[in-house]
Amino acid sequence: LKQSYEYEVSWVGRSSVDNTWISRQKLENMGFSKKIAEVDAQEAAKMGLNRPLTSKEIEKHLTEVGLEPEFATHSRIRGLSGGQKVKLVIGAAMWNKPHMLVLDEPTNYLDRESLGALAGAIKEYGGGVVIVTHNREFSEALCTEVWKVDNGRLAASGHNWVTGNGGTAIVEQEAEDTVDAQGNTVKAVKKKEKLSSKELRKKKKERMERRKRGEEVFSDEDDL
Repeated sequence: LKQSYEYEVSWVGRSSVDNTWISRQKLENMGFSKKIAEVDAQEAAKMGLNRPLTSKEIEKHLTEVGLEPEFATHSRIRGLSGGQKVKLVIGAAMWNKPHMLVLDEPTNYLDRESLGALAGAIKEYGGGVVIVTHNREFSEALCTEVWKVDNGRLAASGHNWVTGNGGTAIVEQEAEDTVDAQGNTVKAVKKKEKLSSKELRKKKKERMERRKRGEEVFSDEDDL
């Protein structure tokens, strides 16, 4: 369908009377794919912003996120339950038909029926969705790519680009020494290891004893 689109093109130094309608395919072949994407994004945004702000339109929109039509005209937010408020927030986020949604713990306060409805809506949504959640069952049922943080380590799984075969743990690599243009070896800055509370107390005690003996203690040692 997109290939059948035509775009109005204006020419530098010429009147708008000379504007020409050119097909999407031809413009892409001419190297204007980036400009086409910009125009498409602008038009999509306009479509969302130009939605009629009427009771009928709002009722229809809230029905699509699982709220009864009367919530749009006969209810106050403070009277809604936790689950109804979640649906209302999702409906508000969807009003302008965004290209991407970021949902932070969207499953909170939702019953099983509402969770199923939310999952179905996300599957049908044509844009991108980023979900931050502790609900493993929910994320595994929906997400084609998962980034899991466990004990300070990030493990990515799902999409092929992550590893080429489905999943891996992302581990910080130790910096290596390098050689500059003059042949000098540049020592890599080693990442400081985080000490435990017990180790910190021991270090502090050692520094105090060294000071008592008159030994020099550098200020950067106090940062350990």
